[in-house]
Amino acid sequence: MQCKNNSTIDDCRAVLTHKFGCRFPYMSSHASLVSLVFLCVFCFQPESGWSQGSPFGNAPAQAVSVENLAPWLTDIPLKTRRTGFLPEENEIYYRVLGYASSANPEEVKTAATEFLRQRWKQSKYSKRPFEEFPVYVDMYLDPEAYQGRPVIMSGHLQRTVISDAGKNEHGVDQLCEAWLYTDDSQSNPTVVLSTSFPEGMPIGEQAIDHVKVTGYIYRMYTYEARDTGRFAPVLMANHIQWTPPQAENSSDYSLLQIIFIFGLLLGVSLFIALMLQQRWLLKREQDRIAQSLLEEEPPKF
Repeated sequence: MQCKNNSTIDDCRAVLTHKFGCRFPYMSSHASLVSLVFLCVFCFQPESGWSQGSPFGNAPAQAVSVENLAPWLTDIPLKTRRTGFLPEENEIYYRVLGYASSANPEEVKTAATEFLRQRWKQSKYSKRPFEEFPVYVDMYLDPEAYQGRPVIMSGHLQRTVISDAGKNEHGVDQLCEAWLYTDDSQSNPTVVLSTSFPEGMPIGEQAIDHVKVTGYIYRMYTYEARDTGRFAPVLMANHIQWTPPQAENSSDYSLLQIIFIFGLLLGVSLFIALMLQQRWLLKREQDRIAQSLLEEEPPKF
């Protein structure tokens, strides 16, 4: 039961008595009525809760989940002619990045796989294996369907940069930026933003192969290329998986080493066998000559 602004004094007094367990004296003056009304409104406002899945204090009224962050992005333009990130989106930018970096990786991976599988089934690529679904192409053609949703993209990184984060309330201390190129994106990048890179991964302009990124699509990033504006998806990373060249080729190196050692031993064995055969042939020839000499008639004096 709530005390409304149009309730009578007796109704408000009854509600307050029920709420706080004590009686209030009769108030007849207009000032007392106004005070009581304000007290009712203040005391009986509905309690506000945090959005589900949000790790940050007072979250927006709309709830989000690990499967969909779109409710947070309703006020963010999917595309804008202004390049880079806008100052007015700083708060939501850091909120989404902080959420993406702190969410459970397995849950995000499961949600991303399920979302992409749904997109694959509904697309013209459904006759191909799911592993061949061109995520970048589908996302570029229908970015609205991807905004706020988790995805998994694989390819190579170019231009990795680490910088200090701006002031924020979401626990983001540094910004890690890279441009991801996938097999189906050709020369078009996906801007990857994270709070950390895998340990040991090179930082700079060199290409980094064998990278898989799981995270959330934030919006389309505007950048200048050849005197024209282009759009690139922004992926707020939850997890970046990188296979170092040494680890990737460790099994190949072991196989090569085994082949080399086997070849070396085989070569040495053949050499020894050949030498023994030559010695055997030489000895047999010497024995033959000696036997022939013994069989000859001895000289007469």
